[in-house]
Amino acid sequence: MRKRTLTAVLLALAGAAINAGAADVVKKVHPKPASARAEKVLPLEKFTCRTGPNDEQVRLIVEAVKGRAMEFAFYSRLGTRVCSIHSRRGDGATQWQDADGTSGKALIKLFTGHALVEYKSGQVKVTFSDVDRMHYCGMYGELNGLIEAVQKKPECGMQGLFEGAGSGPDQKDKAPAPGS
Repeated sequence: MRKRTLTAVLLALAGAAINAGAADVVKKVHPKPASARAEKVLPLEKFTCRTGPNDEQVRLIVEAVKGRAMEFAFYSRLGTRVCSIHSRRGDGATQWQDADGTSGKALIKLFTGHALVEYKSGQVKVTFSDVDRMHYCGMYGELNGLIEAVQKKPECGMQGLFEGAGSGPDQKDKAPAPGS
């Protein structure tokens, strides 16, 4: 009698194990429909890109955590002129403000001017507006333009970053006069 009870229990456990294994196979073979899946937000996403030759290049590095840009670094070089802007949330030198009602957008108030960081899964755009080049680059003019980094793409997309670089009020006076 004892042997029969023990055998019955073992058979029941073996059957339950086989059914559990079959359920796993069914789950693997028949995944949930696409509508039931939610878009995953990666816990940490890093973007890096570089565009241009060594004497005229632009670089961008952005770090996003859970769908929010947390830090960015911008570097550009035009001949011997170098420009570098770095900002991190809570660094004390800049003020970060997330846009209301939209996720992934942050307005960063720099020493002069501001930067708008727009993050979407797999890409990030940084738009500079009225940033004084003298403070960050040591040259006259303002930095107004856009730079974009896309995940798994080494080249940056850029627009208007080198326009007006290095031109100052006294640059015309230093040019040689015609006929000299």
